[in-house]
Order: sequence, then structure tokens, then C-alpha cells
Amino acid sequence: MSRLTLISLCLLAGAAGSLAVPTKREATAEAETQPKITYSKETLTKDGEEVKLDCAVVGVDLDGVEDFGVSWSKIDEENPTNSFPISANDKILLFGTKYTIDHPADSYQYSLVIKEVSEEDTGKYRCTVNFGGDQKINAEVPVHIQKAPYFTDDFTKTLTVTEGDAISIDCQPGGWPKPDVYWERLGQELPYYGGKFFKSNQLDIPLIERDHEGHYVCYADNDIGDPANSHIILEVQFAPEVVVEEKQVFAAPSDPVKMACTVFAKPSADIAWYKDDQAILGGANMKISKVELEEGKGFTTTLSIGEASAENFGSYSCRAVNAIGKTEQTIEVRMKSAPLIVKQSRSEVLYDLEKTNLRDALPVVIECEAEGHPTPDFRWTKNGAQLVWQADPRFSLEDGTGNLLISDPTMDDNGLYQCFAYNELGTAVGDPVYLLNTTRIEFSNNKDNTDLYPVEAELGRPYKLSCPEATGYPKPSLNWVKAIARESQIELEFVSDERIVADPDGNLWFTHITEDDATADKFKYMCLGSTEFEPADYSIASTIELSVVSPADGNVNSEEHSVNVETFSMYTSPETVTFQAEQENTLWCIYGGEPVPSVEWRRTDGEEMDKERFVTRNFGRTLVVKDTMLSDAGEYECRSSNGVGASKSTKIQVEVEMKPTFRSELASQTVREGATVTFTCDAEATGEVVYNWIFNGRVLDKDGHHRRTLAGNKLTINDVSVVDVGNYACNATSSVGYAYGQAVLNVIPMDRSAGGVGGGSCGGISELKKEISALRETVDTMHNLLQEHFSVSQHNHEKLHKIAESMGVPEIVQDDMTQEEEEMPKVEAVEQAEEEVTTEETASA
Repeated sequence: MSRLTLISLCLLAGAAGSLAVPTKREATAEAETQPKITYSKETLTKDGEEVKLDCAVVGVDLDGVEDFGVSWSKIDEENPTNSFPISANDKILLFGTKYTIDHPADSYQYSLVIKEVSEEDTGKYRCTVNFGGDQKINAEVPVHIQKAPYFTDDFTKTLTVTEGDAISIDCQPGGWPKPDVYWERLGQELPYYGGKFFKSNQLDIPLIERDHEGHYVCYADNDIGDPANSHIILEVQFAPEVVVEEKQVFAAPSDPVKMACTVFAKPSADIAWYKDDQAILGGANMKISKVELEEGKGFTTTLSIGEASAENFGSYSCRAVNAIGKTEQTIEVRMKSAPLIVKQSRSEVLYDLEKTNLRDALPVVIECEAEGHPTPDFRWTKNGAQLVWQADPRFSLEDGTGNLLISDPTMDDNGLYQCFAYNELGTAVGDPVYLLNTTRIEFSNNKDNTDLYPVEAELGRPYKLSCPEATGYPKPSLNWVKAIARESQIELEFVSDERIVADPDGNLWFTHITEDDATADKFKYMCLGSTEFEPADYSIASTIELSVVSPADGNVNSEEHSVNVETFSMYTSPETVTFQAEQENTLWCIYGGEPVPSVEWRRTDGEEMDKERFVTRNFGRTLVVKDTMLSDAGEYECRSSNGVGASKSTKIQVEVEMKPTFRSELASQTVREGATVTFTCDAEATGEVVYNWIFNGRVLDKDGHHRRTLAGNKLTINDVSVVDVGNYACNATSSVGYAYGQAVLNVIPMDRSAGGVGGGSCGGISELKKEISALRETVDTMHNLLQEHFSVSQHNHEKLHKIAESMGVPEIVQDDMTQEEEEMPKVEAVEQAEEEVTTEETASA
């Protein structure tokens, strides 16, 4: 029996494809060509035409193959039960004349002929070549009817989505060949993809935004007939967006107020105004209006207040609600108020002259921030003169604040700067601030050829290492370290030992010397200087190599107790020390001796020291008083002992001085017109305190106004009116410093509708009479001065007349106003004012 072999699939270019077929082994050896199966490729025809699907075995003699046959069937892969056989070899298995088999004689070709092709004839046809047993090969031929692209629905569809959704729009047109699909958004670019067109059956928008709304078109084209299109209107619903132009509205009492908000929403939103969570429905003094925007994109609603009163100030909300969500924006209606400085630099601003000129250096900042309604403007002075910072490109003001920025400062910029914040209601004045450059630390040994100094110290004996004197600005502080040589670097280690302590002058004290203090090749002592401006930037003052030698007297006290050194004073604070209140202060008590002395502290009056505020450092040799209080004044004693001889002690008298400090901040006030207001500048200090009051940047005179009373630390204003609105500042000064506080006074005007309330107009007339009385005094003074001027002028005129006569020069005649003519308008003005006041009093009564 012949053995058959299957050969791999091979695709041929041209009108037909081919499949390798099984052959006889014997015949294969003799065959000149490879046997093949040929069949039709994908077939495209027109409606009503006849189509022929080829399927043949070529290049081999199959007479000896049992059960050879070729059959056709129609295949439905989606629903296999709808598949059916059509032919077996040259026989049609179906009734009817739809199909025939074309089988040329003496060939293995079995072509399926389909007559008058219609839409129901399209699909996949399968040619099966059977070589007997399980040996068979299938060849599939798709049949399509040529057709222009089309959509089953030709109406415009509306797709409604919600902002934030992800959507995918599928476009699957009919037609053959399969059409290419393009997307377009009419009049706008396509979202995410950009450009005008995008080629794809599927349009994906992963995150819908409201501006993606629009008219989208899907185009289908296969070069047959006209392109087809399908239209989609994309509508995007979204929660209300509430936009307010001004989040803060400023008004004086009795001023009209308008608040507006614009709402964008889809679907339309219900809009309402609220104050303190209470809905506003309108009223005589409150009106609500609503205007639709163009093309129905939204609405602008306005809340109007006719005359603002005390209860109208506060927080208002514009709320909008629709089916998607709720949104609101808040508008603050604030009473207009004078500026109040809330943040500023300390008394000194320092800069490094070298580092500020580097390319990446930040500008020097002198801070000045103020609150006020309306938002304050700022100006600066330097050394008492106005600073025109706009004229120098190195100067600028920080946005939103009055901070003065200075780029690339020079020593010419050093000086005393002062900030002024002002608006229509008043002026706030900041503390003066010095701008100064720092200086390098200079040491008294700078002229020495070297800063390495070898010294010797006797074993067991006290010793002191001195650091060269350091000068610079700010004042340098001195520290001692051990410079330890490592393999690749020098490691600095601050000196910390119960035997060794540094005093505030930079001296390093040893209670007694040991062999461990010798530097040898292990380390060196190094004195470093730094300033508070850059505390981590150290300058080297000196480097010490210390050698330990035997005592010159031959007595090694460190080895024999009988010759130990009893405790003795090496360095202590002065007998009287002045502490600054509210700061950290330190007392020093450094005692020497061998063994190491211990030090204890106490108050001689027996009062306990608060352990939270009183702490010891440097192994008890310094007593640190944190947040010093006036009650910390007194006598303190440090007692030292080391078991050799009697203990020793030092008493130090501590005095505490306090610069003026406010017990409570100066409080801003809002009162009604006619009230009495008192500002209290409650400062605590040692020594005499002098109080000065400043109104809108001007110092108040004690005798400057009949309604103001300045008494010690109190400023009282009687019968206040709107002219008293502004910034009030108190400067409490003593011999050791000052405190500066500010507050704002706001006045709600009296309601004068219907002729005033409760005799308010009479109070106003009384005030006006006082003003007129003061005006009369001023006019009288001016009148007397004019009389004197007239007398002098008349006397000079007579002299000039005589000189002119003697010289024969014609006299120039000038029509001068007579004394009576000059006097009359002023007198009449005062009398007319008095008459008006009298008339108004009568009407009021």
C-alpha cells in the first residue's frame, strides 16, 4: 500500500492560491514538479452576475488514490448550523439551478459556478479535497458583492454623557470592499487626537470635558460610489461651575454693594444666594437680578444691597444645583478699613556683600506685609527720604505684599528703611529697619606669618588656651574644636570634657592637664569664629599644638593625693550682671583644680529655681536662664569643691531689665458714630515708659484736638465720627527699647434718614459750632496779621513816594484793596456760617 505525505501550505501570487497535497512516495521521486491545489482567492462581483470559484489538483496523477474527491460547501462560522453542502465531485446536492460544477474532462478541477449572485449568496465557500481516509485539505473562498458604503440609519444621533466619563463611539458602516473610516469634529479639532481628521472605526475619549461637546461626523469611503456619513451630536452634562470676579467686596457703611456670580451648568442650574447659610429672598434693601448669557451658555446673577449696614457685612454664598451636582463660591463683604501692618523684618536685615553678587544669588528682602480694605499700596523711605524704587531696576516690590526686594546690593544701599502701607482710609507705618552688610571676621593675629602655635602645659596643673581677638559684624562668637586627622579628611570635633570648658571671650580653660591633652600626631586644637548671620560658616583663628611636660617644681600632683590642687576660681561672670527679660541669659562659673571640681548653683534668698527654665551646661559651669523674667532678679551663688581643701564660692548679683513689652495687643475696634472709644497701650517694662500715639502715620499732639484725650498709655476719642477712621499706633519707649503696636478704628455712620434719630442732628450742630468757633479764632488771627501787613505796606509806600518825588520819577499807581474791602469777605463768611447754624438749630428744635 502506498504511503502518503502532507506538504506545508504555500501561497501563490496571482488569481489563485495553492495548497500542497499528499502524493505517492514512489511518484514523488519521479515527479518533475511539486503537485499543488489551486483555488480562487477572495472574489468580488456585482449583483446579478455569474461567478466561478475554482478548485483543482494539478501536477500529479491521482488514479491510484482511493476515495479521491472534491466537494463544495457554504460555511457560516458565526452560526455553524446554517452551513450546508453544495456538491460532491461534479454532482450538485441541492435542488434548483443556482449552482453548477464545471469539471473539464481528464482533469482534477471542480469549479463551483454561482448564477445571478445576490446578497444572500455572499459569504464563505469551502473547497474540500479528500485523498482518502483522514487525508483532506480545505480551501476557503470568500464571495462579496461590490457595494458602496452605507449606514443602516441615516438620521443624526444625540449622545449625552457626563463630564469625567470615558466614552468609545464605534462606527461600522456597510459596503464592500470594506470602507475606510474617518472621524471629523465640525468646526473644531478632535479632542485628544488633534487635527481635523482621525482614521479609525472607533473614537475613544478617555476623559470627557465640557468643551468636547460638538458635532461629530463618521465618514466611510471604499472608492465605490459616494462616501457615506453618520452624524453624532455629543452633549456633555456637567455640575455647575460658579465664577466670581471679586471674592472680596469692600464698602463703607451706607455704601451700595454689588456681588455678582456667573454660573455655567448643563442641565441648567437652580441659583440662590445665602448669607450665613440663610437663603436671601430679596427685600427693600436687597435686590437679586438674573441675566442669561449669549447662546444660553449660563447665567449671571447679581445681589445688590442699597445701603450697607453693620448686619450686611459678612460672608455670602452663590450656590448652584443641577442633576449632576452642587457648587458654590463665597464672597466676603468687608467693611473698608485702614491698613494694619501684620508682618515685617526685624530691626536689622543683613546681607553678605560677596555672595549676593553671585549669579544664582537671591535678592535681599526687607519684609512689610499689611492688611486693609481696600488692599493697601506701599511706599518706602530710606534715611527719612522717599525711596523711588521704580527708578532702580535692582529694586522691586513683591507681588501681593510690600516686601522690598533688592538684587545685587551694594554698600550704597545700606541705610534705615521704613515701610508705609496706605489706602483711602489711612496709613500704617512700619518699624524702621536697618539694611547692613556683614563683614569678614578679622583676628588680631592676621599679620602673623602662621596661625599654627606650639605651646607647653605642665602635667596636672591648670591651663588656659587663648584665642586671638576677633572683630566683625555681627559680633563673632568663638568655639574650640579638635581637628582630628583621618585617612582622607580632617574631622572637627567640638571640645566636650568635664575638665575643659570655654568662656564667652573664647578662652579654653583646663581644670588640670593630663597626658590625653597632648596633641602629638593625633589631633590639634583649633579656635574658630562664626557669626549669627551664618553660624555654620567658620573662620580659623589659630591652630594649637599642645605638648605636656612635667611640672617645673617636680611635684606631680596627678599621681600623689597629698599634692593635689584645691579648687580655685579661673573665670566667673562679673559681680553684677544685667539680664534682658524674655531672652536666654547665662552665668559663668569656671573653677580649676585637681581632681576636677564639681559646681552647684543656688539663689541666696533660698527661692527655688524653676527646673524648666533654669538649666546647667558645660558640666555645671554655666547656669542658663531661659525666657528670663523680672522675678529672676536676685543674688546667685556658685559653689565649687573637689575634696581638696575648703570649697570655694562666687556670688553674682543679677539685675533684669525689660524693654517695653505689650501685655496684650492693641485691639482694632468698630463702633457706631457718636460713641466713645479708648485705645489702651498696656506695656510692661523696667524704667520709665513714654507713650506716643500716631494716627495715619502722624504723631498726635496732646493739645491737637478737643475730642481726643491722650493720658499716659490711653487714647480716648469722644463722639467719634467718620473722620476718625484710620490706623492708630502706639509707641511705648524706654531707655532700653520700645514696643510698637497698631490697631484700626472703623466707624458706622449714624442713620440720618427722616431727619436723624434721637437728636443726632443737634449733636452734629454742636460739633459744627465748635468748628466755627475755631474758624473765627483763625480768621481773627489772620485779620490781625493782615492789619500789620497793611500798616507796614502803607509805611513803605509813603517812603517810596517821597523818594520818587525827590528823584523826579513818575509814581506807579496800583489799585490796592482797602482795609475795609479786604476785611469784609472774611467777617461776612463767619457771620454767614453762624447764621446758618442758628437756622439749622431752630429747624431741628
